[in-house]
Amino acid sequence: MTVERYPSRRKSRKHAIEVVYAALIRGEDPMVLLATTSRAAGWSRHPWFAYAQELVAGVERRTEELDEIISGASEKWSVDRMSRTDLAILRVASFELLEQQGVPAAVITSEAAHLAEELSADDSPRFVQGVLSRIAAQR
Repeated sequence: MTVERYPSRRKSRKHAIEVVYAALIRGEDPMVLLATTSRAAGWSRHPWFAYAQELVAGVERRTEELDEIISGASEKWSVDRMSRTDLAILRVASFELLEQQGVPAAVITSEAAHLAEELSADDSPRFVQGVLSRIAAQR
C-alpha cells in the first residue's frame, strides 16, 4: 500500500485551491470546473473530495465577502494586486476560518502557509500567514 503524500484534509484544501485558481484564471464558474475536473480525474471516489467540494462551493458562494475580508486584512495590498495563486489560497483558507468552527485557526493558517510554500512564490507563505492571522484575530 502506498502512503498518500497529503492527509485527507490537506488534499481537499490543495485541490480546492487548484480549482479556485483555475476558475480565476479562466473566468469560469468554480463549481462547473470542479464537476468537470472531478469527472475527468475521478476525484469524486476519493474520501477527501466531499470536503474539497464544500470548500469550493463556499468560496464560490461568498467570493465578494471573502475578498473584502482579505483586502481589509492585507496591508497595502488589494486583491487585484495579489498573485492569483495567493488569492486562491487566501479565499479557501478565509472561508475555512469563517465557516469551520471545529477546525482551529492555527491549523488552517499553518496548512495555507504550507500550501503557499508548495504552490506559490518564496514570500507567499509569510504573506498568506500574516493575512490569515489578522483574519483569525478578527473572527
